Amino acid sequence: MESVQPGLSVDRIQGHCELDINDLKCDICTKILWQPVACRNCEVAFCSTCINQWLAQNSGVCRKNCREFVQRSCPRFIVQQLSRLQFKCQNSLQGCDQVLAYDSIEAHELECGYKQLQCRGCHEAVLKMNHIDHENTCLQIELTCSECNTTYKRGDGTFVHTEVICLREQLRQLRLELQAHKKHAGQQIDEITEKIQPLSETLQQLQQVSESNNQQVSNDIKSFQQALEADKEQTSKEIQLIQQKFQTTGEKSSTEMGDLKKALERK
Repeated sequence: MESVQPGLSVDRIQGHCELDINDLKCDICTKILWQPVACRNCEVAFCSTCINQWLAQNSGVCRKNCREFVQRSCPRFIVQQLSRLQFKCQNSLQGCDQVLAYDSIEAHELECGYKQLQCRGCHEAVLKMNHIDHENTCLQIELTCSECNTTYKRGDGTFVHTEVICLREQLRQLRLELQAHKKHAGQQIDEITEKIQPLSETLQQLQQVSESNNQQVSNDIKSFQQALEADKEQTSKEIQLIQQKFQTTGEKSSTEMGDLKKALERK
């Protein structure tokens, strides 16, 4: 519970009480039980917050020296007796006059307009019902300009955050943003340049290899053409020799045939 302490003070009980209050007290804080639980071994009831703090500090040993605390629901007759009690609001000193049934305390005191809240600016205690209005006018509350993001106290606004100061601050921030963007752009350019440099070197190497290959191909073609011309020349010479031999052989055959004819004619 936000505003109600573990255990309810006995002096908050309203009206005549015929119950034995001692039967409704926490064995640890000795106040009226709040959100009670009980130990299954000894059947003693405690405020849930009180017994949890006790167990954390005493290695799980029950307040009544049980071997261990085994939690169970609070006995029904205690819950019924608590439900019969009426309590004044804990904010009664601030002006709340509500008288509350035990089961209604938590819901009321969470929303009670007389609950005290601390101002974020001056840190004074202010009633919840007045809290919003107070903070809307408190001179110690810090404000943030939506235009230049400057934070200043409301009471200092007339000389700490004038229109001229606001414009100057906006200009200063714009300059800083421009410098940051310029720096970022420069870094991006450097990164891109670093990535491009190896690519440029690789391209240059490829161009050199291509030029070298082209020169080699050109040389190979030239050598082939020279070899082809040499072959053609050699073949031409061989053809001429064959033709010459054929011509000589032909002439010899013609002479021999003439001699044979003459010999036949003499016979």
